[in-house]
Amino acid sequence: MSDMVKFSNQGGIGVITVDNPPVNALSPGVPEGILATVKQAQTDDSIQALVLIGSGRTFIAGADIREFGKITSGERKDKFSLTELMLAMEDSSKPVICAIHGTAFGGGLEVAMGAHYRVAVASAQVGQPEVKLGLIPGAGGTQRLPRLAGVPKAVEMCAFGEPVKAPAALEAGIVDLIIEGDLLSGAIAFARGILAKGEKPRKPRERNEKLAALSSTAVFAAAREQARKTRRGMTAPLAAIQSVENAIQFPFDQGCKKEMELFMKCLFSDQSKAMIHAFFGEREVAKIPFLPKDTPVAEIRKAAVVGAGTMGGGITMNYVNAGIPVVLKEATQEALDRGLATIRKNYANSVKKGRFPQSVMDQRMALIRPQLTRWLRRSRHRRRSSVRRHGAEEAGVRRDR
Repeated sequence: MSDMVKFSNQGGIGVITVDNPPVNALSPGVPEGILATVKQAQTDDSIQALVLIGSGRTFIAGADIREFGKITSGERKDKFSLTELMLAMEDSSKPVICAIHGTAFGGGLEVAMGAHYRVAVASAQVGQPEVKLGLIPGAGGTQRLPRLAGVPKAVEMCAFGEPVKAPAALEAGIVDLIIEGDLLSGAIAFARGILAKGEKPRKPRERNEKLAALSSTAVFAAAREQARKTRRGMTAPLAAIQSVENAIQFPFDQGCKKEMELFMKCLFSDQSKAMIHAFFGEREVAKIPFLPKDTPVAEIRKAAVVGAGTMGGGITMNYVNAGIPVVLKEATQEALDRGLATIRKNYANSVKKGRFPQSVMDQRMALIRPQLTRWLRRSRHRRRSSVRRHGAEEAGVRRDR
């Protein structure tokens, strides 16, 4: 068993703990460790059910993105995939429950969807954000998610990559129960409840009722149109939509095979390579070598921006996008009105393209407090007076001479 995966028997409930700080990424050794533990539990008569949980601050935040670069460079040649792990979890004769806190993103959510049940704390989030790296889910995510959450929700999550909070995940069918209090205790209690009912665990890959719940042609057409507007020129969102559509058109195994083909095509694309490079670049420039990680960070409660032109308007939008109120200053009412109109137009375009609703635009505009900057005029007046005074003094010196 991997050192990054630990196992304990808590009164007949086997607890598998992923311990790969800081975010329990699916680095080499983690999937293999979980798989070995699941297989071992099948032959252990003292184990009645399994709970998979993450240590530290999160469940499984996702795949180890560094491994993608190793695949495209040819450095990594092994054939192990998450598919083997998920099938082993689904085929387990003993109920498997994933207990989610923090985040279950990408491969983390795919692993969770391989379990028979999922429980989560209210603050947890789930998601398939691979599209933000130019990728699509590659371990059955586009095939299991529509079976659990329905086609519209699966398309939305896979094609646009935004996270879903636990209460919404419960409503969609991704999560089975919100745990109040200690997550592990709640998950073990949930497992005992399942055993008491004598329920035979259902395999997520066999839950096909939501695939035929509605005519999905319009859903895919609308998603493709939104992707073309809001993700112009990007191939991954369209590939994700196609892969979810394959879940309806093909049996599970064939849908997974087509998903992998689309995933590999995206992985080797220039778009994905560039986006992964940018992902690591953004994190690298945020590191300051001589600054300790525990250095306190001052909270920004309010900002002021002088000038409502192109640059000032952009800076203002960055602040309010982060929820920080801004005092936007200009020297004239005309310039101030013009700057506010440009900001409002930019947000209105985003609403029109479906990037966020009107309510978000209204919230952000409400954070901007326009203000005329009188001191600029006084400053300019003082500079002009100073120039006139020094000029007069110099002239007087010359006259004296």
